[in-house]
Parts: sequence; C-alpha cells; structure tokens
Amino acid sequence: MKFFNYTVIFFTFLFLLISCSATKNELIPTDNIGGYKIESKNNSNIPSGLINVFGKVMDIKTKEPISHTQLIIGCTKAKTIENGKYSIIINDTEDLYVFLKAISVGYKTIETKFLNFTNNNFIKIDFYLAEDDRPIINCEGEIINKNNAKNKK
Repeated sequence: MKFFNYTVIFFTFLFLLISCSATKNELIPTDNIGGYKIESKNNSNIPSGLINVFGKVMDIKTKEPISHTQLIIGCTKAKTIENGKYSIIINDTEDLYVFLKAISVGYKTIETKFLNFTNNNFIKIDFYLAEDDRPIINCEGEIINKNNAKNKK
C-alpha cells in the first residue's frame, strides 16, 4: 500500500511538471490557425504612464519575418519593418483591457484575446501568421495567384 501511495504521488508530480513546462512556450492559438506568444513585465526605464508593446510578426511555417504587417491596438496603428519587428507606445490608463490585431496581405488576420496590461508596461507579443489560401483579387477584378501570375475572372 505504501508503494502504491508513492507511485501515485510520483506520477502526479511528474504529470504536473510536464504539463507546466509544455505550455510555457506554446503558442496561444487563434481561430485562424496561427497564434501568438506573450511576455509581460514592469520596466523602470519606461516613463510612467506609458506602455511599450513590441514584438515580431513571422510566418508560422517558415518562421520568416513578415514585413508591412499592420498592427492595431485600440485606436493606435503601426506597421512592421523589413525584419518583421514592431513597437507601439500607448498611454496607460487604469485597468487597461485591450486586444491587438495583426493584418497582412496574403495571411490570415490574428486577433489576441483581451489583454490586461495592469502593472505591466513592457509587453512582448510575437505573432505567427498562417498563409491565407483564398485568392487575392485586385481592383480591376483580376485574380492574383501565389505565383504572381494574373488570371482574368
């Protein structure tokens, strides 16, 4: 009976250890196949009343950076640069609950869950976007396929 108790305790501990470490670096899934990772902390180098939201936008399959992605947080917009990095400074208000949206042509849009930035002013959010399999149609009604060839409707 004593052996059984130790075995149960051991496997319970092992299960808890594995489950905690497995979720630590996983993507937070979204409805559009991709996901995002988030880290937040308080940084004394950032002036009081401001929040720095920054990170990188990457292709989920290739892990290559995606440039010119539009990021929207509240009424503030920003775009990624060529290496997929972005940085947004927003004003801190009490109990700030917002979400961040990443939009890029040819990729599925990702929107985070509502985030609480209370007591954190240094938030890193990395986005992993999945390619959109729908055709892109330009203003003239031409379908642009992934090989950059144009086909008339």
